[in-house]
Amino acid sequence: MNKFLISVVIAAKDPPVALLELCLASFSSLANAHRLQLVIVQSGSLPGLQQDALARFGGVKVIDVLPEGVYSAYNAGVKAAEGSYVLFFGIDDIALPGMDSVIDQLDAAVEPWHLFAAACYMQSVGVAKPSRRRNSLVFRNWCHQGIFYLRSYILDHPYQTEYRAQADHKMNIDIVTNRSLRFGISKELVAYFSAGGVSSLQPDLRFRKDFPSMVAQAYGRPYGLLVKVKQLVIDALLGDPERRFQARLRR
Repeated sequence: MNKFLISVVIAAKDPPVALLELCLASFSSLANAHRLQLVIVQSGSLPGLQQDALARFGGVKVIDVLPEGVYSAYNAGVKAAEGSYVLFFGIDDIALPGMDSVIDQLDAAVEPWHLFAAACYMQSVGVAKPSRRRNSLVFRNWCHQGIFYLRSYILDHPYQTEYRAQADHKMNIDIVTNRSLRFGISKELVAYFSAGGVSSLQPDLRFRKDFPSMVAQAYGRPYGLLVKVKQLVIDALLGDPERRFQARLRR
């Protein structure tokens, strides 16, 4: 039996103390904080943390890893976690009060969900809600900070670290299109997602290249062709994707 209901895995590479403390405070202030295990995966240095906030969690674990990318850190966090579910956050993301309602829903579930997705507020975008339509992931990924994964599943199916910014999109497609696995949706708003993260600033060109074939395998060739044509039209209008994205980084 798992010791905790949810393990919150936070990847922290030389984190600014104010941002990390705000993120942790948003979880420690929840009514269900005692059901959570906090797993901080650090590379670099970790500032001293307020013990009062940490004491409200059911458990706290800090592990050290080499700086090999956020998904490598998340995979390490999953191995160290002891919760039934895992939730992944960045240091600049914030848990919202709706998190308590989703924690209660997960605790009351008769059978475990392999993936349970809730809504997030995304900076510069607004509220992003997951969809019950399996093919919605062809057009837009769901907010990572709103997805609770069954830890036993993700232990056996870790993130593919060759995708440095969108490995969770691949994970979501794999789970949702597998009819033998259970996924659920909540309309609760559980997280504020900061737009300053890696996936926002550094598009995953490897994932973009593989996405049409990935979609074709999961949803069928017509969907894969649709994605490929859409990419070709965008590139024809806006130019080479690698040069385009490098120009964005220099701004």
